Amino acid sequence: MELVVDDRHPGTAESIWLGAGRLQGLQPLRLARVRRLVVVAPHPDDEVLGSGGLLQRMQHLGLEVMIVAVTDGEASHPVASRLGLDVGAMRGIESQVALDRLGCGPVRVVRLGIPDGSVAVQRPHLTNVLSGLLGPDDLCVTPWRSDGHPDHDATGAATLAAARATRTPVLEYLVWAWHWATPKSAAVPWRQCRRLDLDRRQIARKRWATYAFTSQIRPGHSEERQGPLLSDSILRRFWRPFEVFIEGER
Repeated sequence: MELVVDDRHPGTAESIWLGAGRLQGLQPLRLARVRRLVVVAPHPDDEVLGSGGLLQRMQHLGLEVMIVAVTDGEASHPVASRLGLDVGAMRGIESQVALDRLGCGPVRVVRLGIPDGSVAVQRPHLTNVLSGLLGPDDLCVTPWRSDGHPDHDATGAATLAAARATRTPVLEYLVWAWHWATPKSAAVPWRQCRRLDLDRRQIARKRWATYAFTSQIRPGHSEERQGPLLSDSILRRFWRPFEVFIEGER
């Protein structure tokens, strides 16, 4: 499966996802008591898109939260980077603004600095680093290992390997699978999917947080992409009154 995101490939509309009823029928997520929530994000914005509601829930419960930023997302604007703009720093600031809008308060962010687009090559290194950060009293949240973007897939696989080694419970979130998959896709492990319902305040905060990623929402340079990477049609998938996580193999 090749992930293509542009005006000619709008992906599965949110109306189709919600109209099918599959997501609303998922079993609720049961959260066990843990000491800390660790969210692994291949790019700045994935932590909010995939688990912004869970982040709010855990902070409300008084848990410590740590974000592991695998890359700085610098490859999203190659022309700007060549012109000397520090895209990675810009995207890191956007991520912090988004976390503030979620109401998360102080959050420890560990930036690994792995080159954007090269996570698969660095997968053994990432597994080793995560093995040193995780513990059995944590809950780790990572992209689904088959999400469809190479960095997401490699991040998910590395995280799962580290979690097995440290006996850390894991949930996987979906970002780009909402684009290429459909409610009938056999590739998605629906029996392992769980739904986390969000209240009105959590929904509103998450939607406000997504607008912090201005570099991804504004149209790109003509030499790069024509339209925004995160168009409204894509963002609607993350404005739902619930989030979906995959439970399964440890």
